[in-house]
Amino acid sequence: MIFRQFLREDIGCASYVIGCQSISECIVVDPQEDTGPYLDLAKRLGLKVTYVIDTHVHADHISGAQKLSQKTRAPIFLHESSKVKFEFEPFKSGEKFRLGNRRITALHTPGHTPESISLLIDGRVVLTGDSLLVGDVGRSDLFEEGSPDQLYTSIFEKILKLDDLVEVYPGHFGGSLCGKGLEQKPSSTIGYERKNNAALKTVSKEDFIQFVTSNMPAAPADYLRIKRINKGELI
Repeated sequence: MIFRQFLREDIGCASYVIGCQSISECIVVDPQEDTGPYLDLAKRLGLKVTYVIDTHVHADHISGAQKLSQKTRAPIFLHESSKVKFEFEPFKSGEKFRLGNRRITALHTPGHTPESISLLIDGRVVLTGDSLLVGDVGRSDLFEEGSPDQLYTSIFEKILKLDDLVEVYPGHFGGSLCGKGLEQKPSSTIGYERKNNAALKTVSKEDFIQFVTSNMPAAPADYLRIKRINKGELI
């Protein structure tokens, strides 16, 4: 498996390229506005970008999904509940697909936003978007559509059902305003988070909801406009 993590240090964002050499294809997950690094990597490794995935409609940075799709003619995949103004291919909850030898499952993990997904790759790597972060969980307070109750279900009844050895690659790390206790580490494991993540040490759903709704950092600058751009409502 070809697996590359791209880190944007100034706002604590992570994006990913997953590829399969047997078919010379790759997918890009949560691309940043500057699409150059993904295109350069694909060219260098001889890979065709076959589709682009956003784990949710982002509010802290402008997504490069639409731009990358235009440049590569690769379709954009989002969860079927996504409310955007551009064409996309819908993921259904629990839908499985293949990328050559790779087996990928789209897990619907709402809470940060209703359309949030996580991607389980070969049962051993999970891209968690803004649900489970390293040292924290995603915030659910930026929009009325966020739900700490749904976030609890997504994390405790879906993500934490995975094996302790499964590697966790989130959409954010320390420096992001999408959580309040994020570690600088840009990756982890289910087992490490189960033992060390403060949000996961809460005793009950009520305690979890109290934890994730209190002492939140300031909202990302201009997040309402950014969200509208990423929904295709503004240019």
